[in-house]
Amino acid sequence: MGFTHDSDGWQKSLSTEFINRYVFPDGQLDNISNIEHVMESARFEIADVEALRAHYALTLRHWVGRLERGHARALQYVNEATYRVWRLYMAACALEFEAGDIGIYQVLAGKRAAGNLPLPLTRRHLYEPQRG
Repeated sequence: MGFTHDSDGWQKSLSTEFINRYVFPDGQLDNISNIEHVMESARFEIADVEALRAHYALTLRHWVGRLERGHARALQYVNEATYRVWRLYMAACALEFEAGDIGIYQVLAGKRAAGNLPLPLTRRHLYEPQRG
């Protein structure tokens, strides 16, 4: 699973400088097609790709709400500046996910070889009630 950007490569900007300095040092995003290309070049067979952008935007909004409600408790572990950095980062990311500027994908892949990857042929098992 990984975060992606809607454009090629990692362009230097105010937001990327902020993220690299305070949140994810040396982090970079690329678009999903470039990531898949690199995986395929390394002889991985891509079996499934699931976009989770809408889900993650909601998750971030819930996390921000929980962080705000637990402000006093959070300050037992970090200082006010760190609290504000992460609150700003998550709130801004929720907006970026909603705008479609960044995404998150789960890519299921395996080393390319003879035969099939040991995976179900459909996703039916995900939606049927479990028995037993």
